[in-house]
Amino acid sequence: MPPADTHNPVSDDYYKVLGVPRNADEKALKKAYRKLAIKYHPDKNPDDKRAEECFKNVSEAYDCLNDPQRRAAYDNYGKDGARAAEQGQDVPGGFGGGGFPGGARMDPQRAQEVFSMFFGGDDPFSDFGGGGGGMGGMPGGIRIQMGGPGMMGGMPGNMESMFMGGGGFPGGQPRRRASRPEPKRFDVLRTGAQVMLHGLVSAADRNDEVGVVERYDDGRGRYQIKVEGDVLSLKGANLHQLLRGVRLLDVSKPELEGKSGTLLGTRPDRTGETRYLINLASLKQTVAVKAENLILPGGALVRIRDVQSKPALNGKHGTIQSWDGAAKRYVVQITPAEAPKLKLANVELV
Repeated sequence: MPPADTHNPVSDDYYKVLGVPRNADEKALKKAYRKLAIKYHPDKNPDDKRAEECFKNVSEAYDCLNDPQRRAAYDNYGKDGARAAEQGQDVPGGFGGGGFPGGARMDPQRAQEVFSMFFGGDDPFSDFGGGGGGMGGMPGGIRIQMGGPGMMGGMPGNMESMFMGGGGFPGGQPRRRASRPEPKRFDVLRTGAQVMLHGLVSAADRNDEVGVVERYDDGRGRYQIKVEGDVLSLKGANLHQLLRGVRLLDVSKPELEGKSGTLLGTRPDRTGETRYLINLASLKQTVAVKAENLILPGGALVRIRDVQSKPALNGKHGTIQSWDGAAKRYVVQITPAEAPKLKLANVELV
């Protein structure tokens, strides 16, 4: 069974802050920081002072332990030693107070610099896209391993014609008949959809990691999710869709009307109602809005609800194909032959 998430973001021990052993290698440090920096980033936790402090703490811990010289000094002399090494001194001294808690602490600007240098960009939450190249646009610039190169692109020489053309298999073996492709489904997350893991109990250390949907196992009712080289079998309830191109509609602040951003997740408001956190890269701010103030992008998986004229649709899942701005309706594909137009109030994000 995977270990529980044992990190302590307010510990005075850098290793405990990141939740790694003292012999952790560079890969383990990067993996821990990547996950925790996204988890506590202020853009994902607006107006949350505790999360802001945790973000600074994990940034300070990683900034020190990722530097071999400062890490060695920290292991031998603690935070004073690490500061002495940072300033080019051979032995600690004159740096009373230590890091956190107490003493000189990393400020928000420096924490953001560490974050940006790690993920490569000033605004890693602004883009989940990526085309076919690296995944630097994932939240925090997470680079998800998508597997090897495309099959045809990776075949040397005449392999493509030998396997796909009329030449048969090597050694004169007859070609196998290609298997019939599975029918396309619109009621589950599409292959390649990007998701964030949450609510895991037995594998709590994987919460807040980002992965890619490989396929849906209908027999088990679970998704196969690829996360940093591992393939996990997870329920839909443990996945948050990561959506780019979400637009604001009928919001109280005119300057936000029609702005486009990235859906980072959800959180309850004071009354318990779900609010959606949208990072607006162009304005460098994150807002929390109700479901009816969002226009979801094509590809989002939704659940249909409260349709009075066609109650048989309620509870079904479908994929948004488009938004009809004039009619203020989504076109939601349920099956290849069924795509009703639905009001904002009749869909909710799965």
